[in-house]
Amino acid sequence: MNKEIELLAPCGTHDAFLAAIENGANAVYLGGKLFNARANASNFDLDELKEMVTYAHLRGVKIHVTLNTLLFNDELPQALDFAYDLYNIGIDAVIVQDLGLAKALREHIPHLNLHASTQMTIHNLEGVQELQKLGFTRVVLARELSFEEINDICENTDMEIEIFVHGALCISYSGQCLMSSMIGDRSGNRGKCAQPCRLPYTLLKNDEEMGKGYLLSPKDLSMLELLPKLPNVASLKIEGRMKSPEYVATTVKTYRKYLDKLIANETIEIAKEDKQNLAQIFNRGGFTSAYLLQKQGKNMMSYERPKNWGIYVGKVLAYDGKRYIKISGQEQIHIGDGIEILNGENTPPSTIVSEIEKDKIGRIHGNIHVGDEVYKTSDKELMKTARESFSRNSTRKTPITVKAVIQKDRPITLTINDFLFQTNMTAELASNKPLSKEDVAKQLTKTGESPFVIETLEIELDEGLFLPVSKLNEIRRNALEAFEKEFLKPRNILLKETLTIKENTTPRKMKSVSLCVNHLDEKLAMLNGVDALYVPLREVLKKEEMFTSLPFEKYIMLPTITKANYEKLIKRQLEHMVGLCDGFVLSNIGQLAYFKNVDTKLIANSTFNVVNNETIEQLCRLHFTKIILSPELTKEQINHLSATIPLELSVYGRQVVMTSEHCPVR
Repeated sequence: MNKEIELLAPCGTHDAFLAAIENGANAVYLGGKLFNARANASNFDLDELKEMVTYAHLRGVKIHVTLNTLLFNDELPQALDFAYDLYNIGIDAVIVQDLGLAKALREHIPHLNLHASTQMTIHNLEGVQELQKLGFTRVVLARELSFEEINDICENTDMEIEIFVHGALCISYSGQCLMSSMIGDRSGNRGKCAQPCRLPYTLLKNDEEMGKGYLLSPKDLSMLELLPKLPNVASLKIEGRMKSPEYVATTVKTYRKYLDKLIANETIEIAKEDKQNLAQIFNRGGFTSAYLLQKQGKNMMSYERPKNWGIYVGKVLAYDGKRYIKISGQEQIHIGDGIEILNGENTPPSTIVSEIEKDKIGRIHGNIHVGDEVYKTSDKELMKTARESFSRNSTRKTPITVKAVIQKDRPITLTINDFLFQTNMTAELASNKPLSKEDVAKQLTKTGESPFVIETLEIELDEGLFLPVSKLNEIRRNALEAFEKEFLKPRNILLKETLTIKENTTPRKMKSVSLCVNHLDEKLAMLNGVDALYVPLREVLKKEEMFTSLPFEKYIMLPTITKANYEKLIKRQLEHMVGLCDGFVLSNIGQLAYFKNVDTKLIANSTFNVVNNETIEQLCRLHFTKIILSPELTKEQINHLSATIPLELSVYGRQVVMTSEHCPVR
């Protein structure tokens, strides 16, 4: 296993940032005020980010900044300008969704590490390899992959691979969900997802109800018990930039504990208390391993409630109708805890317990019945412990190696790691008690509030010398201050270049009409005015003869997700398929690998989320001959796009709003 595996923690507030660092994160990810997929988090301005970089780096923690939304033409120059600022203050990487922004960053800031967001829907080895060619240094894989698939990717690439290990799941592949955008005008691709998957739905078949509830709301992922099966990835990511600092503290502390055991090759047995703490701090009806082992079906879902369930403690035994309830499991409840009574209503009675009298819990009102289930939604002591971990002075320190040389008639030197600090002080000849190595060690190891701790200390000391304690302390302070400055030595400042976006000024005219069908029918041959026909691969293989007989330019559409059986099918049938059609509609960047040496036309599907000129130019370089634009663009934005290849827009028909591994019907 990777001994340097990174534990990556979410930070939506400054307290969450401190919680992550103090509880053992190797890196944190957070957003600036613009262009990040958690627009409703507090996020941070540049001055705050600069201070946070200093604080984190002094403690050996990296900072990854999210620039992980789609960007329109008028936003790209501002995003690049912000990225210059981020690079110049020393951030370690940016997380990117937009291919056009990635192109601009690679061209203007070539030494900035680019991490491909999970919003890019990278789910196969070919996708990883294509992004490596484009200058990315890390890929955050889609959360729908199994251990076997992740392992295969890790074994066949030297790219850094990052996976999610804990936190909320989307029911759709990230980057392939338009539901919030279509029904609420709040785009998940733009950082403003309204989370329609957390709403209640009714499943109908011919107007007959087949099921109801929160049919699209998954439980949260937890990989804690699966850590021994961990693939050889570079980074483990905890989700939760919208969650509390206490959540960050609890999850990071727990994963740090068992990850350290794993790295040390110790046997891992998860303590009951640790499992309970993770569940108490946030869970949706328990946890799931999602797709890591196998598809979980309905066991992956939280049909009853979409929010934090907390811990089940018992049932209502009695209620006086005014104030007091009696419950089984009352010994688990203390003043200051939060409880909720599930009574079948959308807003069940809840309270922060402020009164406990003998066998009764007081100050709760509502429609409560004997037999209703009681959940503890927050635990005062757990929250207190979590807060204490980041509310005190920092205990997180960076270990250093120090060598002190004190010799007769020579300036005293301290070497910290590889940094040499030479003083203008010399030791005196001792007239009474000479200096001992123990005396030197006692003073040098008093690093106090410094962010460093001496892990290894070597002392070379001539006999018969003397140095006052005050001088030793002064040497230590000055040396650590000098080392800190060297440690934080700024990058060479990059001068900003303005990104010029050449927008279209010519009114657009419709030049052709393409027809996309799910099923082939002989009547299609009778249509007039159709220039090109797009047909899904599965339908072409079923009705090949009919497909080839139709009198249009014909394109085979590859599915949005190509892994496992689909991937094998495409590779096996590719040569034959090329002879059947005029070209292919590709739906993810990994599919480019199938067509390296194939002479055919390639169309980029709307699943590429193309919304700006830079992305169009990047796809042109990748030899696409046509681009189907994102349905999230406005008419004005479309008119301003400029391209040397045809652009296409979906104008009629059902819009796919989610691509999911989970089937709500089945």
